[in-house]
Amino acid sequence: MTKLPVLFVSCDADSIQSREQTCSGPARMIWGKQYKSVVVISSRADQKAPEILQLKGNGSTAGRIKTLLSDQGFEPEVHSRDVVSRHQLFRVLLAEEPGELTELILNTGMSELEYRRVGRCLEVLREQDVLLICLDDKACHKEADGISLHDRHLRELLSAWAQDQQWGAVMSFKGDAAGSAQNNRLDDPTVCLLNAAFTLGGSQFPQRMFSSGMNNAAQMLSGFGWMR
Repeated sequence: MTKLPVLFVSCDADSIQSREQTCSGPARMIWGKQYKSVVVISSRADQKAPEILQLKGNGSTAGRIKTLLSDQGFEPEVHSRDVVSRHQLFRVLLAEEPGELTELILNTGMSELEYRRVGRCLEVLREQDVLLICLDDKACHKEADGISLHDRHLRELLSAWAQDQQWGAVMSFKGDAAGSAQNNRLDDPTVCLLNAAFTLGGSQFPQRMFSSGMNNAAQMLSGFGWMR
């Protein structure tokens, strides 16, 4: 069965909403692909536990996410909320607002393995007409403490993870080793989210990268795409 792409988008959501252009990098990546629902996965340092927000639609996707996460030992709460800013943001990112919109907010402070378990268990949604977007919202981070996508550091992280996965050097990827990955708590929201995106994309290096808005740092839009 054909899988929809997984996108990792880094931007300042508050600034990007004011853009009038709709031909963004994410929109070009999914051009011609059909989806019924969009799931946004974000991360916040002030979040206590994973939380699912039903932003638009009948909530069926929110229910599926809760079931999948619960099977992995997570206990996310589900709330129904209409966030106007999210609708505006995705008109810019996708050029077409989805019929159903759900957000999964991850807390920081879990282990590398736990974030990868989140991504791995939700990967099945890609085969169910659900477009998954990991939103690294810089407006929610302290810039001084965060890792910038443009430093090449994230690309180096992904490359190292992909090599470890390929050669089987890090057995904790499979969830069957009680190594340092289980005890190493992650505090950077970007790295937490990237771990989930990595396994959502099949634990491989992304096939696409994009960047736009280079003339305005506040409206920078960059990211990765796992296309297969």
